[in-house]
Amino acid sequence: MAGLRDDRELEKSLKEIAENLRFCEENLRREIRLDLTRHILEELMKNIDDLRARRLPRDLRERVEELALKIKILYHRAEVLSSLREKSRYYRGRQV
Repeated sequence: MAGLRDDRELEKSLKEIAENLRFCEENLRREIRLDLTRHILEELMKNIDDLRARRLPRDLRERVEELALKIKILYHRAEVLSSLREKSRYYRGRQV
């Protein structure tokens, strides 16, 4: 019974992470809310690290690793866009 509840909670957690990732992807695509996006991605990294520490079945572990990679890539992109905006007043592909 406890294992089933844990599996449901894990699935719910993975769905929430995926939803947050979609939100972050859209923000980065539109180059808006970069500070908020970076903060969300940092929180997602912490959540993924917590999930990595658990003993998960192989298929779930692979999903967690895929999400972790996606989070790292998006976080790097957010960092780069923030840096470009600060240094050159870059905005949506053009200099202001």
